[in-house]
Amino acid sequence: MLAGNTIVLDETTVFKSLGKGELSFENVFNEILNYIEADKNSSYKISIGTDSQVVSKTLFVTCIHVHRVGKGAIGFLHKSELARPIKNLREKIYMETCISLQLAYLFDEKKINRIYSSLDKKGITFEFHIDIGRKGETKVLINEMVGMVKGLNFIPKIKPDSFCASCFADRHTKAI
Repeated sequence: MLAGNTIVLDETTVFKSLGKGELSFENVFNEILNYIEADKNSSYKISIGTDSQVVSKTLFVTCIHVHRVGKGAIGFLHKSELARPIKNLREKIYMETCISLQLAYLFDEKKINRIYSSLDKKGITFEFHIDIGRKGETKVLINEMVGMVKGLNFIPKIKPDSFCASCFADRHTKAI
């Protein structure tokens, strides 16, 4: 959803499942629970991340990736556009991080506790993938962006470990 010059993710945001079509966030959450409950003996990583592509406008792709470690994964994505191109790298990375923060906040304490209770609070980690790394121009933004997410229940990850943003989301930004 676009609100003025910002992008807003909330409970009404529609995600695309690579296997089940369009889903509300509530349905995405239920799919995540079902996936975890189908194999309670595995460990899981739930990752969120956003990437963008800039041409005459800016396309953002925000993803949720649920990895059953060693046994596959499911994923969900949401595309949103900003009518203008974001040419400033700091603004682009800030927008990507803020969109991911909005998604992380949808996983409120009640939802996180439901996920934990499915696995007796063991075998699950929540990761926040930021499309920045120690190489290239984005290295100067590491402290700033990682600092923004430290207070969440998600563990901040940067390249090369931020595959949800730098690979999964990136793959879907090319359709602009």
